Amino acid sequence: MIRRRSTITATAAVVLATICLSAPLLQFKQRTSSNNSDDATASSSLLRPQQQHQRHRQLSLPYHNEDHSIPTNKAIQKLHTSYNTAGPLSAPIITPHPISPYTLEDVLLLLPTFHDIFGVVIYDPPSDRFILHYSNNMRWIAGCHKLITSFQALAHSLRQMFPEDAQPNVPELALALSSGDYPGVGHNDCYVGLQPPPCVPTDLAPVLQFGSAFKSPDIYPTMISMPMAQINHVSCYQTFAAHSMVCPYYLPRSPGNPQGLVFEETVGLHWDNLIPQVVWRGTDFSYLHRLYPRLRQPDFEMDVGSKLTKIPYEFNVKVAATRAMREVYDQLIPRWKSVVWTAEAEREAEEKMKVVILPWANMKFAAAMHVGVKTPTSDLPYYQEFEEHGIPAIGEGMSLETLAQYKYHIDTGGGGGTTWSGTLEKLGLPGLLFHHETPMKDYLHDKLIKWVHYIPIKEDLSDLKEKFDWAESHPELAKQISDNATKLAKALGTPEGFSIMYKEFYDTPLRSVVEAYQPLKQQDGSETPVDWKEAMSAIIGKDEFLRPIMSCAGYYGHDCEGLVTDLEFSRAARHGATGRRE
Repeated sequence: MIRRRSTITATAAVVLATICLSAPLLQFKQRTSSNNSDDATASSSLLRPQQQHQRHRQLSLPYHNEDHSIPTNKAIQKLHTSYNTAGPLSAPIITPHPISPYTLEDVLLLLPTFHDIFGVVIYDPPSDRFILHYSNNMRWIAGCHKLITSFQALAHSLRQMFPEDAQPNVPELALALSSGDYPGVGHNDCYVGLQPPPCVPTDLAPVLQFGSAFKSPDIYPTMISMPMAQINHVSCYQTFAAHSMVCPYYLPRSPGNPQGLVFEETVGLHWDNLIPQVVWRGTDFSYLHRLYPRLRQPDFEMDVGSKLTKIPYEFNVKVAATRAMREVYDQLIPRWKSVVWTAEAEREAEEKMKVVILPWANMKFAAAMHVGVKTPTSDLPYYQEFEEHGIPAIGEGMSLETLAQYKYHIDTGGGGGTTWSGTLEKLGLPGLLFHHETPMKDYLHDKLIKWVHYIPIKEDLSDLKEKFDWAESHPELAKQISDNATKLAKALGTPEGFSIMYKEFYDTPLRSVVEAYQPLKQQDGSETPVDWKEAMSAIIGKDEFLRPIMSCAGYYGHDCEGLVTDLEFSRAARHGATGRRE
């Protein structure tokens, strides 16, 4: 049985709750919106956006200072020796900010720090159900289906993991839940480098983030990176919590398991027979638009077409278009930067008229979102126009079996700065992974060691060609890195390996958060249960309205029910739980 830490005095009646509990929330709002004290500086920008961005100089944040230089061969060999001695799952996870005891009020204090995709989960003893609350002050956006998927998995896991703490005769339990490709935090000068971290007060309650999270623990100190809201991530951990079974997604692909990972033996390909190109296929998404609002997709007429009218008639149009794209390279999102590299690689190969040379880069879009539907880029005029002028934006879709034919892969980040499933899948392939390092991470990244499992690539991809050339000139070391990545991917598919991941990234954080919660208690110390609904209403006051939108018993995977009719979370939840995201 998990025993929560000693309870605190909260309220015995609504009047007392209003006096004792709403004042701290008011003080919190005043503290976070004030610029008159040093303590408020780090958190004020989250709740009240600064209006003078142009006067600030961008600071050097922790994730901008990572070392991307190429180590010596001796240093890489030393890393490999140490890793092979310790085992494939030996990499320590990044220790999150210590979880301090927290209360229902502390959970509600998180509301001003989020803009959307954030919920308050409360176990209600009288009904014996877990209830998800969403603020009327937050937008309900398409990404909220990931919040629903996460809540459904969380409710089921809490019931399985803590059966004695989820009964009608126990106190309430409150948890903060968020999800999404990118955390739904409010605007923050700190996040974009205009103020130093931390970006929120360091004493906030813990937030379980089922999705991409900030790589630096200094950004949002109490945010805990959890498995992503996808069927091959959080749903697999939910299954392991209930049945101690490893999902088929982590097992080798076979006729009986078409959803599994692809390894060298799956396709019968060996390192020396792989195509020496950096390959990528995926969808044209935006990229961390809240962090980098100025990064964009190219505009053909502005960036290319207008410049082609000024070139001599005999000049090569493809060369001119490629040069035009390089001129705006710094303004483009990373996936379009990779297209520029591919265009330049093709022009370089075309120059060698007498020798057939394979372009070193083969990174193209297979699909894009068009009126809300993922559509092949070959069907869209926007991409066709670039293609006609030598900018290879259109690529055929590739299965994992097809991708396995290539020697080099890259997991270029999308909307949330990562690829969710792409990294795991490419670790298993017989080729080598160039890992796109961004300000964001997925929980799995904490098990990856640079130059052991992957070769790190800068956020702007500026060192991609240099790292490719190094790998080509150091085939033995490159193959060792690829082999290490494959060992890790295979280890995840074993009961022993997945149990380690489950312990570190699911069981331990959930237990830590549950144990840290301090339920409401009567001021006179009596055992009479406190009405958490009245207390919550008193705490948040009239400025915020949390409404229950879904409840789950948690006994089965599908015993949830919607409590509102104006949100389309049921259909969205099904969509959010499936599909490969790249």
